[in-house]
Amino acid sequence: MLPTSIVLIIHQANQVRQYEQVLEKTGAKIHTATSFEQANELLSFLHPDLIILPTSMPEGDGRLYGQQIRATLVQPRPVLVLLQDSTDVCERISLFHYGADDVLPDSIDRKELAFRVMAHLRRRQEEFSNPLTQLPGPNLIRRMLEQTLVSDKPWSAMSVDLNKIRVYNETYGDLAGDQLIKALGAILVDVSEEEDFVGHIEADDFLVITRSGKPEMKAERICQQFDHISNRFYPRGDIERGYLISTGRGGIRKRIPLISIAIGIVSKSSRRFQSYVDVLTSSRDYRYLAKKQPGSSWVSDSSLPEPKLSVSGKHTVIDREETRRSRILVIEPDGAMACLLQETLSLEGYLVQVTNSAGDAFDLLQNEARPDLILLESNLADRQMDGWKLCRSLKDHEEFRNIYLVMVTSHPDQSRALESGADLYLPKPFDMSLLLNEVSLLLD
Repeated sequence: MLPTSIVLIIHQANQVRQYEQVLEKTGAKIHTATSFEQANELLSFLHPDLIILPTSMPEGDGRLYGQQIRATLVQPRPVLVLLQDSTDVCERISLFHYGADDVLPDSIDRKELAFRVMAHLRRRQEEFSNPLTQLPGPNLIRRMLEQTLVSDKPWSAMSVDLNKIRVYNETYGDLAGDQLIKALGAILVDVSEEEDFVGHIEADDFLVITRSGKPEMKAERICQQFDHISNRFYPRGDIERGYLISTGRGGIRKRIPLISIAIGIVSKSSRRFQSYVDVLTSSRDYRYLAKKQPGSSWVSDSSLPEPKLSVSGKHTVIDREETRRSRILVIEPDGAMACLLQETLSLEGYLVQVTNSAGDAFDLLQNEARPDLILLESNLADRQMDGWKLCRSLKDHEEFRNIYLVMVTSHPDQSRALESGADLYLPKPFDMSLLLNEVSLLLD
């Protein structure tokens, strides 16, 4: 479904009624004005797709008024059709200098006028479509949201995008990334129903407006379909390994999960939205929460103003909790380094605990508030378990696998660190600002 086109007819009363009756059959929403003053009032809040205007009105020159419209209306500018009965070709051509997009005789057959208007509106929708997916772009999305906000029908908006698309593009190229984006757009269209709207804002950013009473079920289907096809966009080696490797400055190696999607859902029933911008930003906020979960996930809204993730399986609902400081557990056998990391991270606002062995680390994980991130050295003061085994044990543990693991070690084998389950490998010696930056990227 596309937003309803809006047409403004400016003419004398008799002609307005005739044009209105004909153009209503095009499916557009018709507004009329019988004077420039009345038209100005409508244009103060109305954003028409097309304006029909005669070159001569009792109160003044329609050509100059059309020129004023071109100069004052911001993008997207409406299509301007001027009506002129003169048979003088030069005179009719001159009207294009006043900003006309088309010039028609005022005595034109009404049926022909309707088809010409439909052609202009169709071309306008095509121009406002995303060139990659051919789905409605930002201008049509705005129009659809504005019409949805004043509708009495229930609706939900779903903000959808790809996780880690930048790393995917860096690894495989922008053309491969474009194919992945097109595949996501095709899935959204396939899952949508007749009354649904699917728009493509930019890059991998999509918006779906659905009339379905159960948008979460639709989000579940989108996740399943995407996960089903996503493996086709990777070489076999990456599929078997289960992740990508991103290389950064300072010898950093990052373990990047395979591509997935995040969906944020907001509904009319949850609260009153003030504008289309409010809908976009709110749905993106919930989408951001979905990104914090592994794999393809969705997050739905509630009336609670301060959301926190409450995870059940791979999907998420919203619950309230006060914002808390991130916790970091440092597992470091070198006392001086452990003290430096504790003091530096504490100054950055993190709650930091320190230990030097795997056994003590497991005790802290069981007895204390769970950390959001663990910094560990491969060579630990523990005869039974070194850092490699600890890393793998944490990633294999159902309760701890979502904790970020950063291997900060002098051991040169970055592949072993990532294969053990580390999210990031940082070789010693390292620049402290580099570590702080990477920790911030993981936790923020």
